[in-house]
Amino acid sequence: MSEERIILNIGGIKYETFRSTLIAQPETLLGTIFQDQNEYIKNFLFNGNEYFFNRNGKAFYYIMEFYRTGKLLWPTEMKDSQITYQQLKEELDYFQINKSNVFSSLASEIAKSTIDQFISSLEQLIISHYINNFDSAFHLLVHNNNNIKDNRLRQFRGCAFDILSNMEKQIENHLIETFYGLDLKWECQKKIYTSYQVFEIAITFSSPVDKLLKFENPQDHMIFIQAPINTSEEKIILNVGGKKYETFQSSLTAQPETLLGTMFQDRNKCMRHPINGNEYFFDRNSEAFYYIMEFYRTGKLIWPNESGKVTYKQLEVELDYFQIPFDKPTVICSSVLVTVRNNINNLILAFEELIIRCCKYFINHIKLELRNGEVYIINDRTDNRHYYDLQDLQIFCQSKFMYYETRVILDNMGIHIEEQLVKRFMDLNLKFESGQNSSCLPLITISFSFENIYKNFKK
Repeated sequence: MSEERIILNIGGIKYETFRSTLIAQPETLLGTIFQDQNEYIKNFLFNGNEYFFNRNGKAFYYIMEFYRTGKLLWPTEMKDSQITYQQLKEELDYFQINKSNVFSSLASEIAKSTIDQFISSLEQLIISHYINNFDSAFHLLVHNNNNIKDNRLRQFRGCAFDILSNMEKQIENHLIETFYGLDLKWECQKKIYTSYQVFEIAITFSSPVDKLLKFENPQDHMIFIQAPINTSEEKIILNVGGKKYETFQSSLTAQPETLLGTMFQDRNKCMRHPINGNEYFFDRNSEAFYYIMEFYRTGKLIWPNESGKVTYKQLEVELDYFQIPFDKPTVICSSVLVTVRNNINNLILAFEELIIRCCKYFINHIKLELRNGEVYIINDRTDNRHYYDLQDLQIFCQSKFMYYETRVILDNMGIHIEEQLVKRFMDLNLKFESGQNSSCLPLITISFSFENIYKNFKK
């Protein structure tokens, strides 16, 4: 028999859950009024199974997570939170959640969360540096006088030194394990001077260029057999915490070892309890389920940057609940290398489109100069035939070529890009050169010939 689903309309924001989730906390307001035969609940009944509470809908997110997990999230853990400490306390009071019980472990949980966020920020720093700079090393200085030069760690300037003083070895082991696929090495020295102390950290890893030449994405080898889309196949609606996702049954059963893959096998109909036709409700984190759904659709896990709506910990909890096997180090390292490879491929695609646009205007020689954070087409002022055409190409270049990314990729992968373009435009006898002009600014020269086109043209 299916559980009773409850819709809580909190100040206009709707949350969906099971009655059993609420009564699991019997000492609270919702745990009390949703007990069987409690007449007080009629005061909040709005429509059918929907109950209205004229309270702060955004703050209730944290209340709902408490009912689902038994733990209280703190608003500072969510980067885009607009809820204050006082507002949360007022909602806890109203919903009769015993603050002394909840807060007894909250202080240590917050401290642990800060440590976890600091380590996550180090992970993001490594990922960002690897993707954007193509360097195989970078350095950090963490002082005991609130001085951290890297803006991405600035929020930890008051505690980073203390965390490293007590957990440096644990952090080293964690990062080496997480980034084993990038051959990460960590060297940290604590130096004491007259007026201050400082941790000098050197992080090194294998060159992205070397890794890309050998790279195979482990997720590419996952068994993922999805049946061809059958337009007559019935859609499945997954209502996760009030947010609805639509998919086909075959998308779920393509991953038979997971919770949903098992549940939606034809032989397991007894496991399914629809709430409305083909709609199934799961009392879980609706935002984190986005990544779960992408896994079912593509067979690959996305490991996102720490977002404002979902923390790493929340995503790991949901992956565990839906029985999706994942190896965090493998997923992270693969995702990093896939991103680097995609950036290179996107730059090649931009050059391909530029060459094709040049062919449209019968321009067979073009120079791009990288300066002042922009990419500029160098116009031969002695020939004004293509003046307006070059203006169009300039607009295209500024929309497609990012200055820093283009410069870094060409510095490291210029020969590879040249080989790809020459191969793809063989009929044009294309030449691609990446170097510097007389002012030492990066200069890209692309030239080709229409001779073969003229020779082989047939009307």
